[in-house]
Amino acid sequence: MKLSKSTLHVAGALLFTSAASAQVMTEVRISTAGADQEYVEILGTPGQSTDGLMILVVEGDPSGSTGGTGTLDQVYDLSGNLFPPGDEYFVFGSTESDVAFPGEIDLVEGANMFENSSMTLYLVNVPDPVLRADMDTSGTGWIDADVSDPVGSFTTRMASDPGVTILDAIAFNDGDAGDGFFDNAPILGPDGSFLPSGVIRDGGCPGDWCTDTFVNFATDGVPNPPYADPTPGSVNPTTGCMTAASAGTCDGSIGIAYCTAVVNSTGVAGELSAAGSLTVADNDVTLTASSLPTTAFGFFIVSMDQGFVMNPGGSTGNLCVAGSVGRYVGPGQIQNSGGSGSFSLALDLTAVPQPTGAVAAVAGDTWNFQTWFRDSGPMGATSNFTRGLEVNFN
Repeated sequence: MKLSKSTLHVAGALLFTSAASAQVMTEVRISTAGADQEYVEILGTPGQSTDGLMILVVEGDPSGSTGGTGTLDQVYDLSGNLFPPGDEYFVFGSTESDVAFPGEIDLVEGANMFENSSMTLYLVNVPDPVLRADMDTSGTGWIDADVSDPVGSFTTRMASDPGVTILDAIAFNDGDAGDGFFDNAPILGPDGSFLPSGVIRDGGCPGDWCTDTFVNFATDGVPNPPYADPTPGSVNPTTGCMTAASAGTCDGSIGIAYCTAVVNSTGVAGELSAAGSLTVADNDVTLTASSLPTTAFGFFIVSMDQGFVMNPGGSTGNLCVAGSVGRYVGPGQIQNSGGSGSFSLALDLTAVPQPTGAVAAVAGDTWNFQTWFRDSGPMGATSNFTRGLEVNFN
């Protein structure tokens, strides 16, 4: 029986909580004895679509087989699948891992998914299928090309392209001198003088990535302390290891971040998150905008359609919604960020604002949210936006 992280043992009984997590990686295995049992375990929401989710690998070895440091080596589009009902894990893995862990691999890719060398591995959200196809097109697209941006730096196009949102990123280090890693991903390894077989978040979410305890290299199923047992699709062991944080956060938030926000006058980009339940009948969603200028007025906007418009109406930000856009500007809905540079609003899902009047969200709906807020720039008063947040209701 697969034990979900949303199942907690309390006083000998089972307490079931609704899984409502943003997508992050929780366990990755890339190199084992014999044929590599490779997989990436992603934490999400039961029944949620994987559309837009991609696994990307950027070469860290200057003498890599498919190009030098900064080359986009592998692109895996996970779109067209679902997180299993009642299970908050989606596991993408090789044919060898599917044989080794029957019933746990939700999408089987084939053999040799990853090189056994230094790399930065990403979980990203790319809503536009045209951009996803371009990223996987050799010659004219991204794959097999240097994606450092600017070229030669340790940031990538994934961080700068407004159509790509980095949900999580980690780096595997084999210990060779001169290897490079990108976008401030935590560097995990080496394991002695070797590439780590695999890495885990200690105890799963909300734990961070173990930096001194790795997944067992052996495939005989025999425990080998201090190495952690591989557990694709199940609860990660708690080891008490030293940890490092990554871009992905396990804070119980809901929704999928998309689009790129422009840095505001605080020196960072505004953030948007949501907490509560994805079940419409619960009518329990609270939006929070953060990393805003202090004492700035703002409000949330909502649409069923995503889009991208730079500097709409003279704003310094990016508009990430399109089509029929509603505004939360009713009594008590226009907010001020105060001294904390943040504000929140509890939504009424029976009255989602639209240009022609409020409508009720229903199971199966996807709504996209964003925050508009006052800002200042070199030329004086202006406005800006947070990134977008896609929420899929059931």
